Amino acid sequence: MAPRRYTSQRRDQAMADTRRRIVEAVVALHGEQGVQRTSYAQIAQRADVAVPTVYKHFPDLTELLGACIGHTAASAPTLTPDLFAGLDDTPARLDALVALLFARHAALSPWLRWAQHEAALVPELGAHARHGHERDLRFIREALGPRFGTALPKALLALVDILTRYSAWETLTQDRGLSQDDAIAAARAAIAALLDAAPPRTALPRIAKTPS
Repeated sequence: MAPRRYTSQRRDQAMADTRRRIVEAVVALHGEQGVQRTSYAQIAQRADVAVPTVYKHFPDLTELLGACIGHTAASAPTLTPDLFAGLDDTPARLDALVALLFARHAALSPWLRWAQHEAALVPELGAHARHGHERDLRFIREALGPRFGTALPKALLALVDILTRYSAWETLTQDRGLSQDDAIAAARAAIAALLDAAPPRTALPRIAKTPS
């Protein structure tokens, strides 16, 4: 039985190695030329496997993108529930969120620069993009929660969303030449100005009691 178990382990390891090479090939190609221009044949050539082997591991684009995004996201800063731990005031929470999102944008830039355009053209990629955007919006709402509660102004949410997106990071760092630290400082300053201009949360009016 031992030789059979050893053979099975070697086979499983070989499959795992093949899958890893395919994922690494996909990650590299998507960063270089985007999803639309990347074919299964190119992936097979880069991974040094046959095209049917790629299909065996990833039968469709949804699974292929899931593996690629999971691989790249694992090496980037992650939004976790403890991001705001110990931060009770809104400005401090927003500062922490901006720093983490901009660090994430920098780490994922080779892929996000393609995704921001291709998400509208590739349905499978669009689904991942929407999921990520909804996650970011949840964290923005949570950051703004201490000051606004459920009375969060829609315009403020929209503007903070714009200022923390990849497109804002790209404009500040790639187009305008700001350093990472200066880009974070610029986004923080803009958001702070928005907070100062936003109307404060008002208490709900009391309902007068009807005289008995």
